[in-house]
Amino acid sequence: MDHDLRLVYFPVRARGEPVLLLLVDSGVPFDLEEIPLATWAQWKKTRQITNDKFPYSALPVLHARHKVTPNEPKTFVFAETSAILTYLDETLNPAGTTLERALPLEVRVRIQMVKEAALFAMGRILGMSGSSGWLAPPQRTTIWGIVNRYLRHTENALSELEGSIRVVPLETDRLTGMTTAVATTISLVTQVFPSIRGMLGNDGECKRCGKLWAAVLERPRIAAYWKENKIEAKPWSITEYGTAEWIARAAVSFDHSPPRL
Repeated sequence: MDHDLRLVYFPVRARGEPVLLLLVDSGVPFDLEEIPLATWAQWKKTRQITNDKFPYSALPVLHARHKVTPNEPKTFVFAETSAILTYLDETLNPAGTTLERALPLEVRVRIQMVKEAALFAMGRILGMSGSSGWLAPPQRTTIWGIVNRYLRHTENALSELEGSIRVVPLETDRLTGMTTAVATTISLVTQVFPSIRGMLGNDGECKRCGKLWAAVLERPRIAAYWKENKIEAKPWSITEYGTAEWIARAAVSFDHSPPRL
């Protein structure tokens, strides 16, 4: 069936997950196309990765069909997770709700800051997954430094945003690109460092981060989709060392006590 939205990504979580969370929670029909890495490599060799299909020669990509005129639908193609999230924030917004662009500039910029920081932290962590020892000391210490700074700064930013918006969405609220980006990055870091979950609890140092994360993943549509499609078992990156199994084994071996922020 031809839907208006089609998300194209590798069969991994990473930068496609914030987009997937928004689409699933919205209830809007969409298609998900997962391109195996071998196919992508072959397309690169045969020069099939063209700008009209894959802007910036990258994934994820969103194909969105619009009716430019009543009888002439046109497909627009967007790349870059942040841009896709911005687009979906507006197009999936139910009628009558406040658009992000209607908020004061300082609030919009802070929201963008939190979203970009989540995507950047995730990219930095997964960018290290090319070697078998990426989750073992001493590399693990470097990753903890990234996670430490990310959680502290995000907790502070969410605290500052609380006076202007609801940072922990209610079940009746729509999700945003900011909330799904933060939730995705926290899902990653809690798999790498399971011991930090206590810091995300109601009495933890990063309780706002924890509440936001739980509020997103406990949404009925998301919980059902995650279970049906076994999302927790999917790889985080395209490397052989970015699988859920590899990350879990490293956590058993090296994550022995809760680190301090």
